[in-house]
Amino acid sequence: MKTVRRILETIEYLVIAAVVGFGLIVGVYAIPKTRMVNNITRSTPLLSTEGNYRYWAADILNTQSDNFSDSLMADIAINPNTGNLLYDSMINCYVGWRDTAESSEWLLRVAGGEPFYEGYEQVVYGRYWHGYLLWMKPLLLFFSIPEIRLINMSAQLILLCWLMILLYRELGLAGCLSIGTGLLVLNPITCAMTFHFSDIYYNILITCIVMLSFRSKFEEQESWWKVFLWCGIAVAFFDLMTYPLAALGIPLILYFLLSRKNFGSNLWELIHFSLDWVIGYAGMWVLKWLIGSAFTGYNLVADGLGAVGLRSAGAVENVSTDYLYVVMNNVQAMLTKPVIAGFVLIAVLLVIGLVSRKMKWKFQAGRILPILAVGCYPFLWYFVIRNHSIVHVWFAYRVLAITAAAAVAVLFCFVSEKRGIGHEKD
Repeated sequence: MKTVRRILETIEYLVIAAVVGFGLIVGVYAIPKTRMVNNITRSTPLLSTEGNYRYWAADILNTQSDNFSDSLMADIAINPNTGNLLYDSMINCYVGWRDTAESSEWLLRVAGGEPFYEGYEQVVYGRYWHGYLLWMKPLLLFFSIPEIRLINMSAQLILLCWLMILLYRELGLAGCLSIGTGLLVLNPITCAMTFHFSDIYYNILITCIVMLSFRSKFEEQESWWKVFLWCGIAVAFFDLMTYPLAALGIPLILYFLLSRKNFGSNLWELIHFSLDWVIGYAGMWVLKWLIGSAFTGYNLVADGLGAVGLRSAGAVENVSTDYLYVVMNNVQAMLTKPVIAGFVLIAVLLVIGLVSRKMKWKFQAGRILPILAVGCYPFLWYFVIRNHSIVHVWFAYRVLAITAAAAVAVLFCFVSEKRGIGHEKD
């Protein structure tokens, strides 16, 4: 009966999420665009100067921003729609010009209301929910893209500080360094400067904050599974296929750091919670295809399945999709000198802690294998999603934030602080 009840609850939550998501997207599509257009016009000189893909630190790959995708998101926000609100909010077209590769130029044309001509095309992009429009459209009413970047950076900094405080209270140094290492690999500065990367980063921060803030409630009600289900739903709603798996892996590592259960229970929950996340993610995504197809007459199911097929096994011209080649390129993108220096610093801190007796040996066997298993998730992801992972290696590498966080977390499964709230609780 318990299993049947959870299945019914899962279906109920997915239906609620799809209905609410549909209503919210329709609502933001109803917002007048005049002021948005003006603010985007003010933004295009900066975007033109920066180009589609700029580095803010000397050609280091993980400092590469994505003005191309950010411009596409802004394009969708002000797209010259058909006037049919339900159709437009589900088909999510953007304007493309085949005669220019600079996103800032085509965005300026969209903002200027340039009429149809030979190089113009409306591109259907309805396979995603485009949930980012919930914050992007309202903000564009009052701010330019550079101003929204500053707001984005401030909001992320506040959430990051909040998370670190909660981590230290609950888990001491182990929590801060384990989860912090994963966030370091994501490169928070690049995430703050790039809207395309922000949604998953927000998802991770908020999910971890919720887990730590309501830990006792989730344990008492045995409702941890709902956290991962709703996390997957939120990823499907907001993300444009960047590094979604990180929103599963990092919260899972946090859960096992918090867990006081034995190995058998943790292993079962690893499988259970991962499936809950996948069901939430895939279920919410498929519901967009079904709802969008119903309201537009466009076969978004075929479009979505085609995109999944392409991004998983699709060939890439002049680029190998050999599994080892994909993995090595992503690992190389992750292992920048600052990241390597961070790992070395953590190792030094552990040695100092043990030598100075601020830390003690405390083998936590029940956590090690589940955390190691989560750390391997990115390599399964790269095996399945090869095309996307090599074409977009400069942001797809961020899935390896899971492996980085898991590596540090495993180290802390062998030692613990003599002083620290979280470790005394264990």
